[in-house]
Amino acid sequence: MFNTRQEVQTTCAHCGEICNDSAVFTFETKTFCCNGCKVVYQVLQSHGMTSYYSLNPTPGISQKKRSTEYYAYLDDASVAEQLLHFREGGVARITLHLPQIHCSSCLWLLENLPLLNEGISSSKVNFSLKEAHIVFKEDSISLKELVELLVSIGYKPTLKLHSLSQKTEKKTDKRLLFQLGIAGFCFGNIMLLSFPEYLGLNRDSTFIFINYLNVVLSIPVLLYSGQDYLIAAYNALKTRTINIDVPIVIGMLALFGRSIFDIVSGTGTGFLDSFTGFVFFLLIGKWFQSFTYRSLDYERDYSSFFPISVWKNVGDDRVSIPLNKLEVGDVITVKNEQIIPADSTLVKGKAKIDYSFVTGEADVVYKEKGDEIYAGGKQLGSAIELKVKKKIDNSYLTQLWNDDIFQKQQCSSYSSFLQSISGYFIYTILGIALLTLVYWLTVDPSIALNAFTAVLIIACPCVLALSIPFTYGNIIRLLSKYGLYLQNTHVIESIQEIDTIVFDKTGTITDSTSILPQFSGKELREKERSLIKSACRHSDHPLSQAIFRFYDQAPLLSVDSYKDFVGQGHASIIGEDQVRIGSARYIFGSDHLENGSVFIEINGVYSGEFTFHHSIRSGIPAVINELQKSFKIYILSGDNNRDKIRMEEMMEKEEHIIFNQSPSEKLTFIKNLQQKGNKVMMIGDGLNDSGALKQSDVGVVLSDDHLNFTPASNAVLQAKNLSQIHTIVSTLKKSKYIILGALILSVLYNGIGLVFAVSGKLSPVVAAVLMPISSLSIVVFGVLTSYFLISKIKSNELHT
Repeated sequence: MFNTRQEVQTTCAHCGEICNDSAVFTFETKTFCCNGCKVVYQVLQSHGMTSYYSLNPTPGISQKKRSTEYYAYLDDASVAEQLLHFREGGVARITLHLPQIHCSSCLWLLENLPLLNEGISSSKVNFSLKEAHIVFKEDSISLKELVELLVSIGYKPTLKLHSLSQKTEKKTDKRLLFQLGIAGFCFGNIMLLSFPEYLGLNRDSTFIFINYLNVVLSIPVLLYSGQDYLIAAYNALKTRTINIDVPIVIGMLALFGRSIFDIVSGTGTGFLDSFTGFVFFLLIGKWFQSFTYRSLDYERDYSSFFPISVWKNVGDDRVSIPLNKLEVGDVITVKNEQIIPADSTLVKGKAKIDYSFVTGEADVVYKEKGDEIYAGGKQLGSAIELKVKKKIDNSYLTQLWNDDIFQKQQCSSYSSFLQSISGYFIYTILGIALLTLVYWLTVDPSIALNAFTAVLIIACPCVLALSIPFTYGNIIRLLSKYGLYLQNTHVIESIQEIDTIVFDKTGTITDSTSILPQFSGKELREKERSLIKSACRHSDHPLSQAIFRFYDQAPLLSVDSYKDFVGQGHASIIGEDQVRIGSARYIFGSDHLENGSVFIEINGVYSGEFTFHHSIRSGIPAVINELQKSFKIYILSGDNNRDKIRMEEMMEKEEHIIFNQSPSEKLTFIKNLQQKGNKVMMIGDGLNDSGALKQSDVGVVLSDDHLNFTPASNAVLQAKNLSQIHTIVSTLKKSKYIILGALILSVLYNGIGLVFAVSGKLSPVVAAVLMPISSLSIVVFGVLTSYFLISKIKSNELHT
């Protein structure tokens, strides 16, 4: 391996640019335009990543103008704090805007950054926003080194200091507007210059000049306004696939090429007005789709997402407030297993934070009073009090909820069907277009090209791609007004396929806010009541909260240590006293006393037990009765069978009620159902059900009055609306008929359009006008029908 310098002109093996310098660089058998491109190739080769070049030929970014700028300022902690979303325990998370992202090779290379440096834990790219979400370990690679690595491979990030809590204003794609403006300008001027031709005036030398002027005006339309279509079609053909851009580009090139031939040969004036008008109206359709998608913005930024509550401290009391009303300086209480909603400072208690929700790392971080705690972490242990440092950013929580770390493999058969239809659709249209061209070349060559192009344009299958995101996206937005928050459009498709619903009992079927406890045992002193109340304050389990409310008059004590044993109980150290609260198995090590009670042990001495009357949520018996007509219904409970009689009154099959289930047994139960071919929806409170929720095809978490969503869930439902779950599921199952209707509408539209196009009665420009109108019709159809469908969920049935 060596370098040589040659006095020849060639193209760079990395970026594809012509090597116009006095010398070029070679490495092995490849030639590069500059040493920077050669170095990047060497870096990729040394890490076994040369498959980067197999995705696209010469996909790299030119290194000729690679910045030699120093990034030492990124080592400044105050600067890094403004750029990073998260920094804890040597792990940091950042989102970088990389304007150089342009193709599938860019996506591949950036998502494989961990192969270039082991300090990078993960890298996820948002192609449309040209952003990379990167998690890295600061002891292996600093922020400065990360940025320099990106610069070295041709992706210099745009660095802007900002606070996470500051909303970034959504900007219109100016490049698209420039493309649209140039196409419109050239289209208008070509029509104006061609006006004498439209009037049938005699041809003279002026017409020749006008024709060539029209060619000059049409070139930027092809190379700039239409370049996105050209690139997309080229990339598709290069990978031996066909996408919707291929027939569009064939039509563009057919019009442009035929026009150039006619003008150069002097046989006609060409169709440059039709060509530029075609591109202009294509871009109008593209702009409309982008504008509408950005207006709904249902997948990236929920404007009122997670209107779940958090406990705010007001004097000696706590009040429940919606997250979007949380302000900087507010003091909040976060209990065991709850998510921290905003960047905060610890003011009371000892924090034990699980940041796997943010980083994917399972390590637990311990914090003391005065330490900073980041949003998205989960408290493990005793309740803590936090002072909010930054106003909550709902879109950040949404981003975490949708992180690939926690995503299930969701694949809808209906989406797959539409995708396969789109593929066959394109091949069919190409065949019809070619047959039309051959036919008219033999019958009337003067209209052959117009008919061929019109067929390609009018039958564009892009409407198929629009139906699901616009329709289901609007449904997500509408359901959020009724207290149901779906993770993404895939959840709707998954719900359409479910045939089995599994309910958790405690806190789900029963109302965690109206559980009535009764104590039996020795008479407790005031201090003992305070010990019990203080220990239960830190648990979010419904039974612990019921005990906490039972002793509402007892003073609270500071808890030094708290540990939760999921599905069994919890232990606390309060000063010199030790308190254990939980099941008979947890307190006595045996199940022989298990009767559904919660047992109390103070300093190793049994003090008594609480029995509970669980109120069933309003409307639940009726909704379970209705659900059993269409679904297999199961009830799982970690409690004993003391509620068996009441549960049997609601259920048709006694064997579908299962008690004494640990969290792992619930998970196994869901797996067994799925192995039998069932599509399962699990509905629980998220406390002891995370494994089962994640395993199920659709996991729904109920929320009463606190921040209660987990990475394991696909949906959050306000608990007061659980009685309407049958209406909700039935409505979502019917929504697939909207997609079917859009498909039928598309077939009718394309069928009628094809009749006119094949017969030569439809010009390319008119077809280009009708194509965005067809897209508009699909959007309007989907949005209006989804409004109508959701309106069936009456406002007096679902509480807002």
